[in-house]
Amino acid sequence: MKRWHLFLILTALFMCSSLYAQFAKPRYNIRCVREGVFLGDIKVELFPLVAPLHTRNFDSLVTIQFYDSTAFHRVVPNFVIQGGDPNSRHGDPSTWGYGDSSQISIPAEFSNIIHARGTLGAARDANINSANSQFFVNLIENSGLNGLYTVYGKVYEGMDIVDSIALSPRVPGTERPVKKIEMFITHIGYNNNVPAVPVPSSPPDGFSGATGGLLFEWPEIPEAVLYKLQVALDSGFTNLVYNNSIGRNITTIGSFEQGLKKHYWRVASNNGGSLSGYSPVRTFTTGIKPPTLISPPDSAEGVSINPQFSWEELPGAVGYRFQLATSPSFFGSALIINQLITGVNYSVFNLAPNKRYYWRVRGIASAYEGPLSATRTFMTAGASDAGDESIPGQTKLLQNYPNPFNPETNIDFQIAEPGYVKIEIFSLLGENVATVADGEYSEGRHSIKFNAGYLPTGGYIYKLTTNHFSDKKLMLLVK
Repeated sequence: MKRWHLFLILTALFMCSSLYAQFAKPRYNIRCVREGVFLGDIKVELFPLVAPLHTRNFDSLVTIQFYDSTAFHRVVPNFVIQGGDPNSRHGDPSTWGYGDSSQISIPAEFSNIIHARGTLGAARDANINSANSQFFVNLIENSGLNGLYTVYGKVYEGMDIVDSIALSPRVPGTERPVKKIEMFITHIGYNNNVPAVPVPSSPPDGFSGATGGLLFEWPEIPEAVLYKLQVALDSGFTNLVYNNSIGRNITTIGSFEQGLKKHYWRVASNNGGSLSGYSPVRTFTTGIKPPTLISPPDSAEGVSINPQFSWEELPGAVGYRFQLATSPSFFGSALIINQLITGVNYSVFNLAPNKRYYWRVRGIASAYEGPLSATRTFMTAGASDAGDESIPGQTKLLQNYPNPFNPETNIDFQIAEPGYVKIEIFSLLGENVATVADGEYSEGRHSIKFNAGYLPTGGYIYKLTTNHFSDKKLMLLVK
């Protein structure tokens, strides 16, 4: 039977034993001796729940006293100490660290455990599945090793001894200590502790308006080396949208499906041997979707210099931000219109003929602005084709300008036929704070100046009412 097959069988038996079915973390004492002089003990525990193959391999080697009299052959201050090579028992020091080609290799068991100070990692060569007996202890957090080397244990006592070994004088030009530092490893028991259940703190329960880059956080749990984070679309966590183990008590998830979707999340801690119960379930709701644009169609040619823009009504939106620009960057002087409105239509007048424009819209919820729509572009008609559109053919309420304003703004409207016109200003609570027009007006376009010097900063609704038409829009007073 091949040694690899034998190793798999032994590992299966190991994992099925009553002791390891509970994933108790085995503990070992590493007795350190420098040329016959006792330096101290390093106590470690392994992570069978995370790296069962490496745990079993280490335990098997300890059982046959494989490590006894091998050396810490590599000491690098502010990085690692490394040992466990059988060549270091009696072989030429120049071969220490190269290992024995007849050793059984262990498949990689990479995880999201952080290579924090005191963690044990499996040394290997370029082949990720080449780990065997050699291991290293991290002296600092070595984030550059995360996800590249298997972490399968940690020092829980004796880091002062690790630090003293790291400072040992080295043979010039090498990372090998001048004086051999031997190890003698014995099994000393198990750690059956179950880590505490995390308590979620961010996002707060019931949070709404979640978009991309949502931060999840909870207080750090002592002994935890991983956290299991789950996000689902149902309270039973059967429809998971995120299900991963992470190495820290904080993480940012890039995106969730928008459109007022309710999500459920919970987290559990993992100490390498046991998984805690899951935290209380928290919820959050994603933000409104980006609007779907209707007209003008994208890349339209010969568009009127007085175009009307439209988009689909967006559930959850109380208003919209319309932007029109002469560049797709929408930056600086290229952004010529940046208006807040309440409806799903917006009219613009007197654009330049034969010119390319870009437009987009975002929804506005009560507490946040949603994501931007896709950008559309169009080309206006040439001067000879623009026509005389100074007399409107329909009744419209136009967006006030400037907007935001302080304290004066212009409210423009146009009516298709002579008749009664009333324009009222309301607070967002529905209180009538002003009436700026109330009487008969002739056909055509009209402009009314509104002074809001007596009103506080905030959003206001202005409403146009005629005998056959009614519309309202949002304006923003900023003092």
